[in-house]
Amino acid sequence: MNEAPICKFTPDRTQRERRVVRPRPSIFVSGHVLTLPLNEVPGGRPWHLQRGLARAWHQFAKFDIDAALRSAQRVDLQAATLPGSAATAVRGETAALCAAAFVLQDDVAHALSAVEFALRSGATSPVALTACRWVYWRLGDIEKLYAVKRRQPGSQPSALHAITGIFDLAIDAAIALSQMHFRAARVLAQDALDFARRHKGHTLIDVFPACVAAQVLYEAGRIDDAEALVAPRLRHISQGAAPEIAVRSYSLLARIALQRGQVGRAITLLDEAETLAIRRGWPRLQAASLAGQIEAHLLRHGADQAEIRVRRLARLAEQQEVSDSSVNFEILRYRVLGEARLALVRAPDTVDTDALHRLYEVTRARRDRYGAAMIGLLLVEALLATNRRNEALLLLATLIESAAQSGLHQTLVDCSEPVCALIEVIVRGESELVEDQRELLPYLGALMMRRRAEIELRTVRAASVRLGKMTPPMGLSDREHTIVRLMGSGLTNKQIAAHLRIAPETVKSHAKHLYEKLSVKNRTEAVTLASRYGLV
Repeated sequence: MNEAPICKFTPDRTQRERRVVRPRPSIFVSGHVLTLPLNEVPGGRPWHLQRGLARAWHQFAKFDIDAALRSAQRVDLQAATLPGSAATAVRGETAALCAAAFVLQDDVAHALSAVEFALRSGATSPVALTACRWVYWRLGDIEKLYAVKRRQPGSQPSALHAITGIFDLAIDAAIALSQMHFRAARVLAQDALDFARRHKGHTLIDVFPACVAAQVLYEAGRIDDAEALVAPRLRHISQGAAPEIAVRSYSLLARIALQRGQVGRAITLLDEAETLAIRRGWPRLQAASLAGQIEAHLLRHGADQAEIRVRRLARLAEQQEVSDSSVNFEILRYRVLGEARLALVRAPDTVDTDALHRLYEVTRARRDRYGAAMIGLLLVEALLATNRRNEALLLLATLIESAAQSGLHQTLVDCSEPVCALIEVIVRGESELVEDQRELLPYLGALMMRRRAEIELRTVRAASVRLGKMTPPMGLSDREHTIVRLMGSGLTNKQIAAHLRIAPETVKSHAKHLYEKLSVKNRTEAVTLASRYGLV
C-alpha cells in the first residue's frame, strides 16, 4: 500500500489551495490487497492507525498470528488517545482481527471474547460478523449463530465481502451436514464453490466448502469425486487453512484410504496431520489424527501401536483440561472412541459402554446427528461385545431409520463386521424387534450388496499390489509413477521438475503420456484414478 499522500493542486479565485487526496484504505488477506469501501472506515481514524491495522492483517495473512496479535494490540493501545466514539470504532476493528486470529489458532474461548467485544463496539465489518458466526457454530450454539446479523454481498461484492460470504455459506453447509440434511448441505456447499469460482485469486477461498461438499459426496458413495475435491487442495490446506478445515480434509482422505484398504496411505496422511498439528499448536487436529491412527493400526492388527496412540491421546486430553471447553469436548470424544476401539480388540467385555452412551447423547444434544450416528454404530458394536444384543438391535434400528430418511449411506456400508452381521439378521427378517421397519429391508439389502462389491474390489486391488502388478490400463513407467505420486502431494509441474532435477518440459511430456495411459483429461483425474489403485 502506498503510504505517502497523493498531492494535487487546484486553482482558486484568489489563491492555489493545496488539496491532499488520501489513498483508499486497504487490508491484506492471504497475500492479496483488499480495498475497503470508504464508508466502511470509521470516520476520524488517524492514518497511522489504518496503516497499523493493514500491517496486522498482512501478518495475519502470512500466518504469523502472534505478530498479528501484537500489532493489533499496539493499535488498540494507540486508539486510547482518540475521542470516545472513534476509539470504540478502532477497538472494534482490532477485536475483529483478533477474533479471526484466534479462530485460526482454534482458540474458541478467546475468539468468543473478541467477537462479543467487537459487536458491543458496533463493529459491522464482514470479518467480525463471520468470525462471530464461526465461533457460535464451534460452540454448538446455533440459536446465537442465527441471531448474528448477516451482511449479504451485492451483485458486485468487494473481495472481502466475497470471502466472508463464501465462509458464511460454508458454515451453513457444515451445519446442515451435521444435522444430516445432506441435500441442503450439498446445495449450500455448491453455491459457495460457485461463488468462489466467480471470485478467483485466493488459493484458500474455496477449501472449506470443498471439504463439506466432499463429505456429502462420500456419504452418497461417490468416493472418487469426494477425493478429487479435497486431494488437490491438501497442500494449500496444510499451509494456511483453519484447523476445522484441516481436521475435515485429513480425516476424510484417511477414511477414503481405509475404505479402499490402503491402510498404509491412511497412516501416512494421519502422521502428516499430526506433524502439522504439533507445528501449528492445534490439539484438536492432533487428537483427530491420533484417533484415526488408532483405527488404522487396529485394522492392520497393530494393537501395540494403537495402544501407544491411546496413551498419547490421554496425555493430550489431560493437558487441555483448563483450556477451551469446545476443544476439550472434541478431544474427549476422540479419546473415548480410541479407547473403545482398542478395548474391542484387546478385551471386548471391558469396553466402557456407559462412556460411549454418554458421548452419544451429548453429541445428539449438540445437534450433531452425523457425529452421533458414527458414535452410535460403535456403541452398537460395544453392546454386542458385552452381550447386550437386544439393546444393540434397537439402537441399530433407530440409526437405520434415521439413515434411510436422511441419506446416510456410506457410513453404514463401512460399518464393522459385527454390526454388518446384525444388519444381515434384519435383512433376513430374523429379528422380531424391528418388524415395523420392513419397508427398509430393500434399502438395507442394497447397502449390503454395495459393501460386498467394495470388499471384492478391495481384495482384487490388494492382490494386484502383492503381485507387483497394476490393473490395466495402468502400465506406468517408474518415472510416471513418481510424477503422479508428486502430483498427488500437490506439487506443480515446476516443483516436480525441481524435485526430480529435470526440465519442466520433460515433466509436461511425462504427464501427457500419463494421461493417455490412464485415459484421463487432467491431473486431478489422474491423481484420483492413481489413488484408487494405490499408486499415490
